[in-house]
Amino acid sequence: MKQSASKGKIMSDEKIEKPAQGSKGLSTGKKIILVLMFMPVLILLLGFLLPTDYSVQRTVFIEADAEAIHESVVDLRAWPEWTPWNSQLDPTLVYTYDGEPGVGFRSRWTGESAGKGSLEITSAEPGRGIVYEMQFEGFPPLDGVIDLQATKGGTSVTWKMSGNLNPPLGGWLSLTMDSALGSDMEKALDGLTKRFAP
Repeated sequence: MKQSASKGKIMSDEKIEKPAQGSKGLSTGKKIILVLMFMPVLILLLGFLLPTDYSVQRTVFIEADAEAIHESVVDLRAWPEWTPWNSQLDPTLVYTYDGEPGVGFRSRWTGESAGKGSLEITSAEPGRGIVYEMQFEGFPPLDGVIDLQATKGGTSVTWKMSGNLNPPLGGWLSLTMDSALGSDMEKALDGLTKRFAP
């Protein structure tokens, strides 16, 4: 009887192992899939929170008279000669023009790489520069200013372009405008400088 009781006690003191249950929570693979599923949504939501307006500005000093520089700026037919927006950018690029240099003068372009667009001068003052509106097909218009300030020994040329893009992608695109537009503006101002090099 004692042995039996002893055995019973021993058995009662033993820990009974419970069968392993299935792991709770998501596996790593499922977590990755969920992240990939929600990432586009997160990107779109952040696009609504990011600022959609942009402003890009570049300045250069040119050893030339402001009146002479103004003639190259106000005549849109001359732009392909000093800006990078020419056949080197897109061999299929074709320009057409309406009007004469000054307010209301407009250029239109079309090309396989450059797409379609237009630029119209809305204000012009001899020796001081121009104000214009530029439109790329599929995008809101942008405003541009090329300001000429006569100084000792030459002219300070400040080029500014600004606008607003549609959310949500506009929020992300606006982050790239300084590098995208700024690069072209720098090349153009360099071309304008070389145009008046001695």
